[in-house]
Amino acid sequence: MNSTDFDRIIAQERKVLASIKEQGEKLIPEFKRITASYIRELSIELMKSYFRYKPEVTRSLGTEKLEEMKREFTGILVSLPEHTSKRLDAGQIWLHREEIPDRAVTDMTYSYQFEKRSNKSMDDAIRDLIGLVGAMLIKYGFVETGKDFTWKMTPGGIPQYANDLPSKGMDHHRALNKLMEQYKNILVEYVFAIQNLRKAEQAKNSAQPLI
Repeated sequence: MNSTDFDRIIAQERKVLASIKEQGEKLIPEFKRITASYIRELSIELMKSYFRYKPEVTRSLGTEKLEEMKREFTGILVSLPEHTSKRLDAGQIWLHREEIPDRAVTDMTYSYQFEKRSNKSMDDAIRDLIGLVGAMLIKYGFVETGKDFTWKMTPGGIPQYANDLPSKGMDHHRALNKLMEQYKNILVEYVFAIQNLRKAEQAKNSAQPLI
């Protein structure tokens, strides 16, 4: 192949790569929206659960404190879209924006490790966001840190949801899982596209005559 042939292949691979990046960007707003909806559902369910299983705490708070707690909870629900959007802006989640090292060209496990890292970052973000209601439950005495293993405290003293993310009764769980699976596939394609581009560029360089 001559230089023109290589340039055509490289241009095509760059086009494929740009398309994959665009898919990743298009997914982000929907992921944020569905995540906020799922966390809202789970937060409401957690509140109901603690009120149901800890009636003694409810009674001890009294009417005034319960009204205060209710207002605080409403504020958390209202702020969830904003908090979710900010938390999910973290760079370690959207790895289709990240540069890929040269070793990825020959590392057949790189795409697996790549999407696994992104998945963990997504999971951590969701658990952190559920911690907004966790902090409130601690504040009003429904959760005793160190005794209620539904929660674990981060080094910064912030509660993080520790149980499996529930699907039962959660209308948005399936949609969230579907988006996570879609993004995993985007990352695999992203790594594959970069591998193809780097190989094409290397092939062109190898074919250049020595001067």
